[in-house]
Amino acid sequence: MEDKLWTGGPWEQENPQWPAPPRVVVPPVRPRQSRPRRKRKLWKGALVLLVIVGVLTGIGLGLNWLFNRYFVLPDGDEPWDGYYEEETKRDPPTIPKAQTGTGVTVTLEPAGEEKLDYQQIYTMVSPSMVSIESADMTSISTGTGIVLTADGYILTNAHVVAGADSVRVVFRTNNWQQASLVGFDATEDLAVLKIDAEGLIPAHFGDSDLLQVGQPVAALGDPLGYRATMTEGIVSALNRDVAMDGYTMNLIQTSAAINFGNSGGALLNQYGQVVGITTIKIVSRDGSSEALGFAIPSQRVKYVADRLIAGETIRRAAFGITVDTRQTEQGGLAVLGVEPNSDAAAQGIQTGDIILRADDIEIHSTQDLTQLKMRRGPGDPVVLTILRNGQELQVTIKLIEV
Repeated sequence: MEDKLWTGGPWEQENPQWPAPPRVVVPPVRPRQSRPRRKRKLWKGALVLLVIVGVLTGIGLGLNWLFNRYFVLPDGDEPWDGYYEEETKRDPPTIPKAQTGTGVTVTLEPAGEEKLDYQQIYTMVSPSMVSIESADMTSISTGTGIVLTADGYILTNAHVVAGADSVRVVFRTNNWQQASLVGFDATEDLAVLKIDAEGLIPAHFGDSDLLQVGQPVAALGDPLGYRATMTEGIVSALNRDVAMDGYTMNLIQTSAAINFGNSGGALLNQYGQVVGITTIKIVSRDGSSEALGFAIPSQRVKYVADRLIAGETIRRAAFGITVDTRQTEQGGLAVLGVEPNSDAAAQGIQTGDIILRADDIEIHSTQDLTQLKMRRGPGDPVVLTILRNGQELQVTIKLIEV
């Protein structure tokens, strides 16, 4: 068995676009009573039975086809038969473009003073959640969105709206508005939408760097079209590298249940702040994988969303060095290699140097470097404090593009 990834797709439907199965009524069981035999036209009964069996068999085969096509990933190297194309639509939606360069940004607030219970979190955040309905010529899909500003900026996953000809934002009142596109990046799986609105209730965003493994979190979204559903769990792991479409995403792993339709929804901390946007769930053919959900950290959401709103192209950054994953006796991580064309090489970083700090962050693991990199881009400077031959040195390098 091999675990695979799910990132959403056309089955994310609040109102699925296939015929509803016939209503089957099972009569209550009653004691048998002796009654006189009557002659029946058996062929009519047999015909009705055949029709019922045929209908139920057709429904069963249809549901089995849908399950195997959309809910279960093939093991090993079996052919995918179209599933891959359905899953990985990467083109932006062909909807009207919204203005960029408006100065809107994502603000990451400090942790709150008082921890909230789940009921308080739901009451606080649910007004800031919306449903996203996307349609093209052949299908309709739904996901979740998060209100960013009172005047109608909405955050969601890119795969929720990818390839759509029409996207609308639906509120809890069932009122809706057509959305325009501010920005879209399939690799980061983030999109920013805009609707003509005022008086919306924006969500509060917290700092994902403050999360610790074991802390309670909650996921809020529209699983299987059940709007504003909350599931609770913990932070299972931080800085999980998850390969998707040839690009490695660095994500928060959580035990909070994330199901089809949660895409673009919120991962919330104990203060009701959005610390991640739910994006991926691991599933397996035999259904044995449980509580393996992932979310894009709010630090990365801020970096990407701010640039999409500014009308910029997202560029991925790297330090240009390779480090040992094990901490040295002196603390920090040892440099194992330096990219020849990197600024790190130009500034004299050498194999054997020990990185103690990057800016104001003490380096104990590769996760520390990853967290810093998530909020930076190519060309951004980073001050490295290194230990070389027993002496501490400070070297400023610029991140390179990958």
